[in-house]
Amino acid sequence: MTPVRRWFLQVARAEGSSLLVLLLGAMPAKYVLGIPDATAWVGWLHGTLVFVYLVALGSVSRVEAWTWGRTGAAFVASVIPGGTFLFEARLSRTTPEAAGAVDPLPDRR
Repeated sequence: MTPVRRWFLQVARAEGSSLLVLLLGAMPAKYVLGIPDATAWVGWLHGTLVFVYLVALGSVSRVEAWTWGRTGAAFVASVIPGGTFLFEARLSRTTPEAAGAVDPLPDRR
């Protein structure tokens, strides 16, 4: 696994988690429990992670020469709750590393 893919997957997990926390925790706290500031920090954090996710997506798609379809699917996954986790699972099933092939871009330290 390339370092840029490892970074992308870490960011994807953080972004996906922040979306779930925002939708399942902060939004109900704001609108059901009447806590108006519940979304302030979580919303800011999620917005920042979305931006970092898009930068990571651009990097991994360029370095690993992803198709427009795979890149588009990763983008759509970022706006669907739980989508980044599903995309990661799909990515792990469809990449050569998952089939036991040698990584074309080995880690260079």
